[in-house]
Amino acid sequence: MLNSNFSIKWLTITAPFLMLIGFSTSPTTGEETTTALNQEKSTFAPLDLFLTDSVEKGRIVGASTLVIQENAEKFYGSWGYKDAEKGEGITRDTIFRIYSMTKPITSLAAMQLVEQGKIALDNPVSDYLPEFGNLGVSESARKSENPRQMTIRDLLRHTSGLTYGFFDLGNPIDQLYLQRDVNGSRNLEQLVKRLSDIPLKHSPGMQFEYSVSTDVLARVIEVVSGERFDRYLQKNILDPLGMNDTSFVVPANKRVRLATMYSDDGTGGLSVTPAETSKNFTDDSLEFFSGGGGLCSTIDDYAKFAKMLVNKGESVDGKQIIKASTLNEMFTNQLSGIDRPKKTLINADAPWVQDDFAFGLGFSIGQSQWGKDYTWNGIAGTQFWVNPEKDIIMVYMVQVFPLKGQD
Repeated sequence: MLNSNFSIKWLTITAPFLMLIGFSTSPTTGEETTTALNQEKSTFAPLDLFLTDSVEKGRIVGASTLVIQENAEKFYGSWGYKDAEKGEGITRDTIFRIYSMTKPITSLAAMQLVEQGKIALDNPVSDYLPEFGNLGVSESARKSENPRQMTIRDLLRHTSGLTYGFFDLGNPIDQLYLQRDVNGSRNLEQLVKRLSDIPLKHSPGMQFEYSVSTDVLARVIEVVSGERFDRYLQKNILDPLGMNDTSFVVPANKRVRLATMYSDDGTGGLSVTPAETSKNFTDDSLEFFSGGGGLCSTIDDYAKFAKMLVNKGESVDGKQIIKASTLNEMFTNQLSGIDRPKKTLINADAPWVQDDFAFGLGFSIGQSQWGKDYTWNGIAGTQFWVNPEKDIIMVYMVQVFPLKGQD
């Protein structure tokens, strides 16, 4: 996941307009209804112009955006194509690979188990995954002779000492991730086994490092719940929220709705991404259910998850998915006094190297004149944003891998 210039520009354009909406939620006359509709249209005109221009100039192939305030849809728009070669436009039910927007869902799943007393935030991960009982720390990164063990909280806030293997290619620990094909593991169990033989890049609790932590968290969920991770999500989050088009593998009868993914063709244009890059999403034999980046979804499905977040953990039909007090913990900055990675060429656009970066348990946290907002995105350009104080959500979908530098 890289927070691209394009995504930053999109959020910069949309956020101020959202806070100025001021729509009447219950107009009582035809004249008031017409006024409200005209106001909505003018409010989102800059967004429409920006995305129309982005498609026309080939920065993206297609996009869709949904805005909901107080459970009322304020804006939906789509631009460009689901598949440019076939001339198929994006529709309301187009399915997108959401990659790291899986992380907030996985984090919420773990916090459900915390509520039930089956996981404790500050317990060592090795209590649940004994393979992590003897993890060492890289000599060059060790900040004490006896670094503490990695905790569940560390996994949720990315201070575990783990990494991804591709943000810092000059680091010997990152190189080991690549050499041992950590990200190519057959399943979550094998991922944890491979990680158990590699030293941690940092002492736990000392530095934010975006990493496979959320995949390890998914394995904790499997072990504690006794269920395969995808099945746990289905039963405890996706089904209760009615997220019927969200899955790790797009069913065969829905693949016609899956957006084609595009990548930089090396000349500044976009071409279809090689199928190998995203084969997992259509692999019926898939065993690796990535808690960090494995889900596909639609704009309306993800909006159901986002609405639950602003509705204090309750679905629109009254199901309590998570307690409000638990969400408050997730929405609290967890990085006070914790180091951040240094800015490099490869991570320059990433949110975690920005001066004002704050992160809770599964979300980044922003602070503006309108209160706190929470967001995360995916490497192919998807993003969501919620502001509980104003009861507003936005979901944005695009499929350019990776979407970066498209300002």
